[in-house]
Amino acid sequence: MPNLTKRQEDALDAISSFLNQYGVAPTHRELMEELGLRSTSSVKGLLDRLKEKNYVTWQEGLPRTLKLLKGRALHK
Repeated sequence: MPNLTKRQEDALDAISSFLNQYGVAPTHRELMEELGLRSTSSVKGLLDRLKEKNYVTWQEGLPRTLKLLKGRALHK
C-alpha cells in the first residue's frame, strides 16, 4: 500500500466524514474549505494523487461521484 502524506490522510478523513454526515460526496470547493486550501486546483491535484494510489475514484465530469476505495470505513 503506497504511503500517504499528512494532507492525503486528512483528505481521506474529510471525505469519509462528509459521506457519513451528508450521504453524498463533497465537492472540490467543500473539500478545499475543509482542508484549508486556497484553490480547487489544489484539491484536484490531491485527489489525482489519491486516485493514482487507488484510494479514491470518481466519474469524470459528474458532480459528487467521489468514492473511497480502501483505507477508510464509511462509519469510523
